[in-house]
Amino acid sequence: MKSICKKVKLSPFFLLIIFLSLISGLFRDVITLFFVIIIHELGHVLISMVFKWKIKKIDITICGGFITYDDRIDKPFKEELLISVSGFLFQLILFLLCIFLYKLNIIDSKILFMINKYNLSIFLFNLLPIYPLDGSKIMLVLYNILMPYKKALKLTCLTSFIFVILIITYFVIFNKRFEYSYIMIISFVLSKIIKYIKDVPYLFNRLLFERYLYGTDSKNYEYVKNDDLSLFKRRRKHYFLIGNHYHNEKSVLSKRFD
Repeated sequence: MKSICKKVKLSPFFLLIIFLSLISGLFRDVITLFFVIIIHELGHVLISMVFKWKIKKIDITICGGFITYDDRIDKPFKEELLISVSGFLFQLILFLLCIFLYKLNIIDSKILFMINKYNLSIFLFNLLPIYPLDGSKIMLVLYNILMPYKKALKLTCLTSFIFVILIITYFVIFNKRFEYSYIMIISFVLSKIIKYIKDVPYLFNRLLFERYLYGTDSKNYEYVKNDDLSLFKRRRKHYFLIGNHYHNEKSVLSKRFD
């Protein structure tokens, strides 16, 4: 766990918010928010450790925490899904624990209200299917089950953009006031989505290269009636029809990477 703590990085914007909270009287609110974020990320970290996923770094930002892995892309869907929802499960545990402590008169109603307010906010925010939030990761798992990897990545980007536009439209139509915090969050999310779009070719080629080097332990098969690698799916062994014969993915990928 000490090695994990060394991988936690606080973004400059988050440190700025902590500083501003000290001089504006909102320090308790910011610390409560930070506490909820840590509980959420602790869920991801512990389940990642159970499945032995290699954590590269944990960024704590104005939008929450984000974990970067130094591991293969083609992990089992069950593991990926459980890691994605584990943050929500730990927040649920936090909610039940706070209710229990309140009934024992260990915490008062003000502390209970503050923790639950930020706990609910982080919970609902992360449910949004917008990259890089947890909702998008759950959505990506479902897309990967149904379609090729490259198409799943592009559809995740498209879905993220659509939901950001819907949120902005909601504020405009209903004359909701855009606070600075909302502008910062939307700007942050849009920058992440744009970067993700640029990374799609890299992620796709990385998956192909991983499969060329290591193959897959999946026992599911996919038969492709041409040699179009853009139809490559995760957790599938592929056979490509070239001419009148099917060729395994190793032989097809070797032409790309040898």
